[in-house]
Amino acid sequence: MVEKDLLSLRVDLAKRSKWNIGYFASGCFFWIFVGFVTNNYSVEKSRIYLVLGTFFIFPMALLLSKIFKADPFSTKNTLGKLIGITHMCVVFFSLPLVVLTAMTEPNSLILVMAVLYCLDFYVMAWSFGTWIFTAHAILRIIIVTLIYMVFPAYIFTIIPFSIAFLYLITIIFSQILRKRWINNQVNNLK
Repeated sequence: MVEKDLLSLRVDLAKRSKWNIGYFASGCFFWIFVGFVTNNYSVEKSRIYLVLGTFFIFPMALLLSKIFKADPFSTKNTLGKLIGITHMCVVFFSLPLVVLTAMTEPNSLILVMAVLYCLDFYVMAWSFGTWIFTAHAILRIIIVTLIYMVFPAYIFTIIPFSIAFLYLITIIFSQILRKRWINNQVNNLK
């Protein structure tokens, strides 16, 4: 693929999907839900709600994409297809690990979900041509791991709300960067 073709695809995808704003907003709401559940229910009940809550991330992302006027699929764009396939692979491949962890090590479920549910961010970073999604994933894994190891008594409070906050920051900065990025790239296409 010629570099200008890749750049054209990235610009188109940035305009259509708004850098997956609906998915990131859904992730933010999901982790607020996780924080609410884990702080109000026992670990035994929470694990069921967390696994079931996973199945609401995608429908919520579609609804929020519609609200933000973003194309959640961008199927007319090859990079959009790549991101969609990657999202589905992460869900499909991580589900057995999430369910197994919920059944055998429910106290570790929050760590496992936090790490697994951002694996596709690296593909998004390359597809969109921006560093912000890689930064989110790296920060998230470091923060979650440190909290899990250093503050084990507070994992159900600090981890979900830290991730929700990180999503919020990512949403805000990604949209600011996206507009600047599009303007810069459009100039590069000329």
